[in-house]
Amino acid sequence: MLRKIGRKLTKNFGLKILAVLFAAVLWVVVVNIDDPMKNFNYTTSISFINQEYITSQNKIFDVLDGSNTISFRVSAQRTTLDQLSNADFTATADMEKIEYNEKTGSYRVPVIVTQSKYSSSKVTIASKLYKEVTLEDLGRIQKPIVAETSGAVADGCALGEVSIVGSNIVKIQGPASIVSQISEVVASVNVDGMSTDVTDIVIPTLYDGDRNVIDTTKLKLSVDKVSINAQILNTKDVVLEFLTSGSVAEGYQVTGISYKPETVRIKGEAIVLNPINKITIPKEVLDLTDATSTIETTVDITSYLPEDTALVLNSDAKIEVKVTIEPIKTKLFDLPTSNLVLEKLGTDYKASFPETILSVEFSGAESVIDALKPEHIVGRVNASGVGVGDHDLKVEFDLESMKCELVTPVKVPVTVGRKELSEVLEIPGDQESSLEHSETPVNETERQ
Repeated sequence: MLRKIGRKLTKNFGLKILAVLFAAVLWVVVVNIDDPMKNFNYTTSISFINQEYITSQNKIFDVLDGSNTISFRVSAQRTTLDQLSNADFTATADMEKIEYNEKTGSYRVPVIVTQSKYSSSKVTIASKLYKEVTLEDLGRIQKPIVAETSGAVADGCALGEVSIVGSNIVKIQGPASIVSQISEVVASVNVDGMSTDVTDIVIPTLYDGDRNVIDTTKLKLSVDKVSINAQILNTKDVVLEFLTSGSVAEGYQVTGISYKPETVRIKGEAIVLNPINKITIPKEVLDLTDATSTIETTVDITSYLPEDTALVLNSDAKIEVKVTIEPIKTKLFDLPTSNLVLEKLGTDYKASFPETILSVEFSGAESVIDALKPEHIVGRVNASGVGVGDHDLKVEFDLESMKCELVTPVKVPVTVGRKELSEVLEIPGDQESSLEHSETPVNETERQ
């Protein structure tokens, strides 16, 4: 039986071997016709490794074309390629293998592309892939973060302290050409319409010397975001008061102190502002010792503000102060006695001034004395308790309103007589008590 089977297998053995080979070749041909080998381009992102190799040499690299991807050709059968996508590939560039490309005059890094979906025998990836890069000096800088605000706080409020919560220092590294342009780092918080303290987390902004924003794409910052706090305070308008020390030179006097502004607006917590009504500048600031002319000066009131307060407007810190000092002048005036008012004369009496002119000498600031006119000077004569006869009565002047002084006391002759009975009867009885304290102008007494 076995021998019979063996004879059948070995019969025409060469033809049978030839048939098997032909079948294999035919299968390969059919497969290549239905599922041929093809090429296709894919693109994937590059992962740059060992970057510290570059930074250890105080250098930094940048991709020449600005793209972090690479395109490559893959060879495989059509059915295999149909199952592949960009996501199936991984590209790695080892910065330790960076090399100089003499043809382009730039640097390049070999890129290795791999895929794990199929065996390497089924998928062929193009080799000798490179990414062109540039090398530049590495720049490092450390800057304080400046806290700023935008917008205007609510009416009746003012901006207080604006500060960074926590560390306000940022370390920056990147291409020296960019780092060298950094002038300031700013964190800004919006306080528009706010009446209470504001806290926010913001991204710092980098500016160059012309206040242009610097792109941070190629920079590495030690902090990406910072917390910023803006204090919102109450405000209050208060008057200023300037005290003086020392005495002006003999023969001179102070005629006034003026300053601008006269009031300033301060800010602070409500509990601090409520009891404050004025800001007093101590007398040591304005020393008038032996002064003979007007003093004009600028006083910085910042250091005299009440504790825990500040000016809303920094421009209000400088106060222009003027202390007017004038020479004292003495002048003799011929005062008409018609300008004198006789007071408190008894109702039974009448009085007259024998003289029509009274000489009075006043002293005061030159500008005051020069502006004083006899017709504007009014004197008062107290005739209380005076009886019939000739009297010399003291004349009083409102020196405070006149802003001057009498050089010597002044008396005026007054002749007092008793009224006739007919003159007394003309006065209603119910008015007698009030007339005892009435003011009687001189010209009326003379008519009586």
